[in-house]
Amino acid sequence: MCGIFGFSGFHDPDCLRAMSRRLRHRGPDGEGVLETEHFSFGNRRLAIIDIEGGDQPIYDETGRLAVIQNGEIYNYIELRKELIARGHRFRTDSDTEVLVHGYEEWGRHIVDHLEGMFAIAIHDLDSGETFFARDHCGQKPFFYWSQGDKFVFASEIKALLECPLVKRAPDLEALDAYLCLRYVPEPRTMFAGISTLPAAHHLILKRSGEFVIERYWAPTIQQEPQHRSDGDYLDELDTVFQRAMELTVRSDVPVASYLSAGVDSSMIAKVAHDLNPDLHTFSFGFRSPIDETRAAAETARLIGSQHHDVHLAAEDFGNLAKVIYQMDVPVGDPIILAFDKLATTCAEGFKVVLSGEGADEIFAGYPFHKIMQLVDRYHRIVPGFLHSGIAMPLLRQTPIGILDRAFPFPAYLGRSGKLRLVEFLEQYRGRSLRENYFSLRTLWGEQDRRSLYSEAFRERATSDWISKTDSTSGGFLDRLLRLQFDEWLQDWAIIRQERNTMAHSLELRLPFLDKKLLEFAFRLPPRLKAKRLQDKIIERRLARRMLPREVVKRPKNPFFMPMEFFFENPEIQKLIDLTLNETQVRSRGYFDPETVSRLVQGMDRRDFMGLKQVMSLVILELWHMIYMDETILFD
Repeated sequence: MCGIFGFSGFHDPDCLRAMSRRLRHRGPDGEGVLETEHFSFGNRRLAIIDIEGGDQPIYDETGRLAVIQNGEIYNYIELRKELIARGHRFRTDSDTEVLVHGYEEWGRHIVDHLEGMFAIAIHDLDSGETFFARDHCGQKPFFYWSQGDKFVFASEIKALLECPLVKRAPDLEALDAYLCLRYVPEPRTMFAGISTLPAAHHLILKRSGEFVIERYWAPTIQQEPQHRSDGDYLDELDTVFQRAMELTVRSDVPVASYLSAGVDSSMIAKVAHDLNPDLHTFSFGFRSPIDETRAAAETARLIGSQHHDVHLAAEDFGNLAKVIYQMDVPVGDPIILAFDKLATTCAEGFKVVLSGEGADEIFAGYPFHKIMQLVDRYHRIVPGFLHSGIAMPLLRQTPIGILDRAFPFPAYLGRSGKLRLVEFLEQYRGRSLRENYFSLRTLWGEQDRRSLYSEAFRERATSDWISKTDSTSGGFLDRLLRLQFDEWLQDWAIIRQERNTMAHSLELRLPFLDKKLLEFAFRLPPRLKAKRLQDKIIERRLARRMLPREVVKRPKNPFFMPMEFFFENPEIQKLIDLTLNETQVRSRGYFDPETVSRLVQGMDRRDFMGLKQVMSLVILELWHMIYMDETILFD
């Protein structure tokens, strides 16, 4: 059930129909709307639960409350039983109907009872008030625009733009964040005047157009008594994970699973196969040295799933503009092409697919988790005079080839990558956790960004968005994970998958983002997440209970686009010529044409950072051409 849209403060049937048509890919199985003079909303349905009876909107017994949703309420069976016991009468077997009866029973506190992924709208026809809520991790999108007494919302921005009131304009103050992170952290988007309802927030809209946004849930860092053994934690994780899987696979249609060579997706596929022996799995590769399809196929053979390989070719870059259109907002990494092609193949036979996103975020599985722990420990032990007087001069003189061996990606670090590492270590002591976190992950350091901007634009670009207050609760790793949870997960990890699956009417489900599993992970002592060179310690221990030894022992291989194998292809060169030529760069006005030209010419060095920087600029300019200039059009 995968696309919602609507507006308040005016009546425009043509706008409502246009928004519905624009979201048809999210729900080709049905359409339903509610229209009044003051408020209208609708749903495009992908039928997964109660295929025959779950059309939306769904009303309460009196017809006063109407609900639409995008997503799935995984614990709807348990909630349905509880609500029936409290006297509510159900007319369907749909998970959506528990929302309207739950709202009758608990009001806005209904969100405290929900487990799943959702963006919901519940309208009270008597009072004219509307309740909106987004799930705990932002798995399902919700965008809105408001002005005076008028409010417009939708699952995708392209549907908002069907409303004549919503104008197309870039948010220039978001540009610095995009260059730093390759995405714009919520609640901003790259569109001026268009915001996203943050994850774990609800919004109450009055008939007058006034609205209030509040956070209803946040992961709590709460260290438990030390008398608990590692074995107790492992047993609890086993129970919580099995329950999360059982809830997540609930469906009236077959469920497939993505499968890489890593433990996250392997654990999901193993349990999914135990629950459904006819499981199909899908893996992705680049036909390059980082290709994991052979190892994934071996995992599939060991667990017994029916397996399918998908590969990206350089010619697929011809689809980049289309995939950027699917994304709504620019995400500056061509890896989005891989997610689109994987979804295209899976959607040929399935409506639902499982994936392992979320495990690295809650169990500390990324290389920068270990790097930042090691660097923080180093700075607490090594005196400042030794660091600046001996360690840093040695690092500056260290050949790139030696540093390359410690680089977590199997690609060439390059001079720009070395400079970024030196800058990170040199400035670490004077920065907050948040600043160091962004500094280590950024594609463009602050000085790089200042050098890239044109003289006219430089004063408009601001990095004030970085300077938020760090959390002081918990130890170093807990604070780092909590910081990452609030922006990286929904703005980088989830969006790349969600938009590209839904573009093909395929629903993505993420078992590791189960609410109870999240709360368990944030209660874990850091020693069971990552230490020294180990990552996802407790998850790997659980994997040993479930998977063959050779699967668990495989080292983590970062999933990234190996541009060094693709960038010379004519399809890619055509994109670069279209977007980064001097005339186009100068007319856009953001960047210095000579600096951009040097970056493009430097691609021949096959430098990891340089290749990624060029592609992030290509994606940004294509986004402008699609959404701002409308010179590249899609139906």
